[in-house]
Amino acid sequence: MTYMIKILFTKLIGLTLIVTTFTMCNNHQSSAPSTPEEALSELIAGNERYVNEKSVHPRRDMDRVVETAPHQAPFAAVVGCSDSRVPVELLFDQGIGDIFVIRTAGNNVNSEMVMGSVDYAIEHLGVKILLVLGHGSCGGVTAAVSEGGHEHGNIAHLLGTIRNDVSEYVGKADSLEQAIRHHTLVQVERIMSYPHVAEKVKKGDLLVKPAYYDVNTGKVSLLE
Repeated sequence: MTYMIKILFTKLIGLTLIVTTFTMCNNHQSSAPSTPEEALSELIAGNERYVNEKSVHPRRDMDRVVETAPHQAPFAAVVGCSDSRVPVELLFDQGIGDIFVIRTAGNNVNSEMVMGSVDYAIEHLGVKILLVLGHGSCGGVTAAVSEGGHEHGNIAHLLGTIRNDVSEYVGKADSLEQAIRHHTLVQVERIMSYPHVAEKVKKGDLLVKPAYYDVNTGKVSLLE
């Protein structure tokens, strides 16, 4: 009898943990951040959960799929690298419809097409924060600062645009991480050079921030 009670008690604890976890996953951030500062705090908190292996994996079930099918209302936009090691929604522990992700090689915004996506996020989706996310060991910046490249076609054009932004680091392999951070800052400066973006920031309706993702630790750090 005592043995059966122990088994039932163990099962009850397990069921309680499952229900609690399910509730946390679905109730976490039940309402989207309403200010740029809240949006930034949510991204930082999500990354801390990710780094500490305490992700709650919110809003990733079929109910969320159905909810977001008619329209999207992300609270944040992230300009990140195409690198497969930088899974934006995962590393910020966010769900479906939370982040508008713009991915380009080297998180480069030096094109009208990319800036069109940035404008769409800001003007039409009304995101509260735009994060430009560089990352460690970026292949695009690595190739751009290398003096031995013989790329052709579109890759050569891509690396040429990055190389222009990090020209002071070309040929300096030991300064790669500085070059990556510098390149990220340049992208933010480029975005902020658009008057309509600067005006939204000035009014307090938007934050535009540079950040760096450490591929070794999973940690995201602001660069300013």
